[in-house]
Amino acid sequence: MSEHPPEIRESVVPQPPERKFRGRIRGLDGPRGIACMAILAVHVVGHYSPDTAASGKLQLLGQALIFFFALSGFLLFLPIVRDLFLAKTSQPDIRAYAIHRALRIFPAYLLIFLITNYVLQASFVDNAQKTLTVGSDSGTGMITDVWSLLANLTLVQTYFPSLIQTGINPAWSLSLEIAFYVSLPFFGALMFALHRRRGWSPFASAMVAPVALIVLGSVGKVFASWLSNRDGITDVIEQNFGPNWAAVVLRSFLGGSDAFAFGMIAVVLFVAVGTGNIGPAAARRIRLWSIIALFPSLLVMLVLLIVQSNFQVTATSLASGLIILIIVLPLAEGKDSKLADWLDWKPFEYLGRISLSIYLWHFPLLMVLGRWGLMAGDNWGGLFRNFLLLSAASILCGAVTYQYVERPAVNYARKFKSR
Repeated sequence: MSEHPPEIRESVVPQPPERKFRGRIRGLDGPRGIACMAILAVHVVGHYSPDTAASGKLQLLGQALIFFFALSGFLLFLPIVRDLFLAKTSQPDIRAYAIHRALRIFPAYLLIFLITNYVLQASFVDNAQKTLTVGSDSGTGMITDVWSLLANLTLVQTYFPSLIQTGINPAWSLSLEIAFYVSLPFFGALMFALHRRRGWSPFASAMVAPVALIVLGSVGKVFASWLSNRDGITDVIEQNFGPNWAAVVLRSFLGGSDAFAFGMIAVVLFVAVGTGNIGPAAARRIRLWSIIALFPSLLVMLVLLIVQSNFQVTATSLASGLIILIIVLPLAEGKDSKLADWLDWKPFEYLGRISLSIYLWHFPLLMVLGRWGLMAGDNWGGLFRNFLLLSAASILCGAVTYQYVERPAVNYARKFKSR
């Protein structure tokens, strides 16, 4: 690291206008779209071309999901950090925030789940890790049990060993997202209290939240390891996705909170640069060291994956936070970012915009396309054909639900303005 840490100035620099931190931040929608397609790829090739995927080490693409969490940490923590650095008296309106978050997730999820369950009958009735076999749609059907149905409709299935990985099995990530949503207003209240009542600087107050999530996630992973040892579970996939308490912990906020933390640290630095609390020279050093640190963080991630450590999530989140910083730091200074412009190439940007719907559609469609005999075999030609077919189906369905469900819901949510 540099011998000279970033210079942090709390009160001598005039505050910039708020508009710098409002609206869309260039360079982040495109990576979201790329990450979504990487997740789709790892699922389709792992299910229909497992030997080919293994030979090409394509399972690594699954790490893209952690980027989603880090990006959520960045974008959702931004309004709170912005108001803290701009000397507002309190965090943004919690009621408007809650309405925005609910309407962002549930309309699209509920529609896709209901179609998956009752029309396609491609919901996982029991735990997917236990019932699904490679190349088939085993374990899928229509959920009729009232308790299981209610749990999936409310996205709490992940908190029960008997229900984890039922319904749309990748939807466990939405349960984790919702837990993060709930935590943010509490962290916001704590940050403003530390700043007003204890005299902590905005920088120090804002860093409390991500540090707490790193600690919480680490404790959760250690606890999950203890649970696995107690129950004699040695298979790493079963530890993470099986019908057991270790999987509940790892897929919940207790074991997964650190996935958001480094995106939150990135936004603290982004706002500090944008408000002048970190000067231009220090900002350039931060970006340079982020580029340098990205390579060892990816190496650590690979090592932890090889040894099957659950702390690979932490390393991947760190790498994701560094990537976000590399993209957006020039924008905080009001400069152009060629990387941001390239990543927001229109096709990438559009995929990012509809990524929630693509993500929810792709696994049910993966099951149905195989059920209809449309998926090819385990070779490179079949792999590319399967990826292209599932991508086309998922993007088409995702575009429809985005246009007629997600977008209207988000537009309606904008009526509930936060200050």
